Amino acid sequence: MMNDPLSGERSIGDEPQGSEKLAEQFSELSDLNRRLRRKIFDLYTVFEISRHLSSMLDTEMLIDAILLTCLGQMGVDSAMILITDQASGHLVHPYAKGIDISAIKDIKFKLSDDLVDIFVKNGKPLTAIELRELLKGKESSFGSLDILDFELAAPLIMKNRLLGLLFLPPKISGAQFYDSDIEFLSLLMNQLSVAIENSNLYAREKSAREELLQTQKLLVASERMAALGKLSAAIAHEVNNPLGIISNYLHILSIQKLPEDVFNNYVKILREEVKRIAGIVRQLLDFYRPQQEEVGDVDIKKVVAETLALLSHQLSTADINVRLRVDPDIPPILGSAEKLKQVFLNLLMNSKDFLPAGGIIEIRIMRLNGAVEIKFSDDGPGIPEDLLNKIFEPFFTTKGEQGTGLGLAVCYGIIQWHKGTISACNNERGGATFTITLPAKNNDR
Repeated sequence: MMNDPLSGERSIGDEPQGSEKLAEQFSELSDLNRRLRRKIFDLYTVFEISRHLSSMLDTEMLIDAILLTCLGQMGVDSAMILITDQASGHLVHPYAKGIDISAIKDIKFKLSDDLVDIFVKNGKPLTAIELRELLKGKESSFGSLDILDFELAAPLIMKNRLLGLLFLPPKISGAQFYDSDIEFLSLLMNQLSVAIENSNLYAREKSAREELLQTQKLLVASERMAALGKLSAAIAHEVNNPLGIISNYLHILSIQKLPEDVFNNYVKILREEVKRIAGIVRQLLDFYRPQQEEVGDVDIKKVVAETLALLSHQLSTADINVRLRVDPDIPPILGSAEKLKQVFLNLLMNSKDFLPAGGIIEIRIMRLNGAVEIKFSDDGPGIPEDLLNKIFEPFFTTKGEQGTGLGLAVCYGIIQWHKGTISACNNERGGATFTITLPAKNNDR
């Protein structure tokens, strides 16, 4: 029975139609809400994973974390990733969860295969059906796909380079992979690609740093050998003269009988020369092997005098004149006499090497504003202006093959250790001056 249309009441037949539309709208809203909640959950999951991956720099740990995420989020019981090996030109090194690794250890794909090209061009996950459709007529590229029994494959791509491929089996539930699953997997693979690229960059940087350190060790070892050769030559030069005298007198004593007074005089000379050799060796050993307990009050005047005594023979042989001027009341400094002797010896040897016969070295020791200043000046050729800022750098030398390049760098380090400064400049009238400033003992170090 129908109601009177003029009464304004609806027909009974209209009521189900309105309810169905409302239910349909409600169903659509519920489905939209479900998909939005899933997207929010996926994005939050990707965010947390990205935050976790950013702290990892080990490729194996990164891949292991992603495989575990796939098992938990994609509803599968196994997962496998093949990583690109640029050296061999293959996708190899399988990593897996839920799969016997021994069964897939020999699986690999050539980077030149059509399979790889398809993933690089598409840049997104592909189902097994989609992939086989794209590979129609190129069955040779199937390779090991049949063995994998996968349902979904996703590429790891960075700057159009394939870093790897992820393979997932069918879902445990038997359901298909939804668009939301594929979208989530795409985001996950993007994050993993960035993380792996960062890991590779870190590994290459670490390898380069280790190679640099090894090279530096070899250079230092080489310089040490050069310095050892220089030391050996110095010892040979210092000892050669007294040895020659000893040899001559022993020869005389062996071929002729001498009056007792002459004989005794010769023996006395021999003893003095032996004592001289012992003194040279002792000074050189003290210089190159300073004692452990070496910090204490240091009299700069005494250290300079001992250094000059050590070099007296070499300087006189080279016809180098040394002028020493010392201010009264020079205060002591706190430091190592042996280390400072090494600095002074190096500066004197440098001047000697560049000075011609008749050259002059002037040493000036002054008291200056709570500090002690020592200047080593010579009248040699000086230092090229463009090299003045490099002479204290390790391995830099102007002596060619004869220089180790460590002398002035070591001097710089020793003076810094004493809280002092060392600098070099050219003199107006020619030659160079090295200025060392050391804090006096009564100043705070």
